[in-house]
Amino acid sequence: MKLKKAIALSALMVGMGFGAPQWAAASEGVALPEMEWGHKGAFGRFDVAQIKRGAQVATEVCLGCHSIKYIKFDHLRSVGLSEADVNALAETAGKNKKDFMITELAPEDAKESYGTVPPDLSLMTKARKGYENYVYGILTGYLNEEEAAKVEEANEDGEITDAEAEELAHVLHMSAHGAEGKEKIRQAVARIANGDNFSKYFPGNFFAMPQPLMADAVEYADGTEATLPQLSEDVTAFLAWASEPKQTERKEAGVKVVLYLVVLTAMLYAVKRRIWARIH
Repeated sequence: MKLKKAIALSALMVGMGFGAPQWAAASEGVALPEMEWGHKGAFGRFDVAQIKRGAQVATEVCLGCHSIKYIKFDHLRSVGLSEADVNALAETAGKNKKDFMITELAPEDAKESYGTVPPDLSLMTKARKGYENYVYGILTGYLNEEEAAKVEEANEDGEITDAEAEELAHVLHMSAHGAEGKEKIRQAVARIANGDNFSKYFPGNFFAMPQPLMADAVEYADGTEATLPQLSEDVTAFLAWASEPKQTERKEAGVKVVLYLVVLTAMLYAVKRRIWARIH
């Protein structure tokens, strides 16, 4: 378990630390996965269990090099987490519940090691086109084991035939149309074989961030199976909450205001009808 966490942390530190400028262009790549988020819409609400799981992923993995600087651990009480849950998360990060979710990685150390400071994640689901789908897509857009095996098998002899290029086009989400398309696939396979990080949802398909999450990167306290899609969905939901902690209160207030205006409009209309009844 510790090894898996260490691998996930190192991936985040190497990749997300200097991936921000490239992330900004990701919306131009392959269409992002369309997820259904329960907190979306006028009546959408955050799932407390999911936010708790996402906070666990953020605490055990993301805080290794990123901050969520506008959120204190104690703020999680507002979304339904218990005092014990909040204290446990803070303790995992070596902090107390009144502390902000700030990484222990010093900016000067980050610059020295990676050339830049890892971006803060507080507003990440608001800052990129695609919003939650963008973050989820980035976390899940790497080649899975089966896809990686197909690429490796096709490149076993160091040569990619036209037929193999067309087959790999579906795996890599790239076009194999014409000689130019097939050549791009050959170049992509060569870079993958060289250890470069391939993403289905990135323009140009390659960027700095190694895969930050993998199955069982954390052990969920509630026993939920920690698959890659589950981890990615949970931490994305948590980051969505972190970007707007008062969303539920805002929506509830909005519903009350709309109901008030409906009642007020009906009352004013009734008064108007009564006052002007003789004239009409």
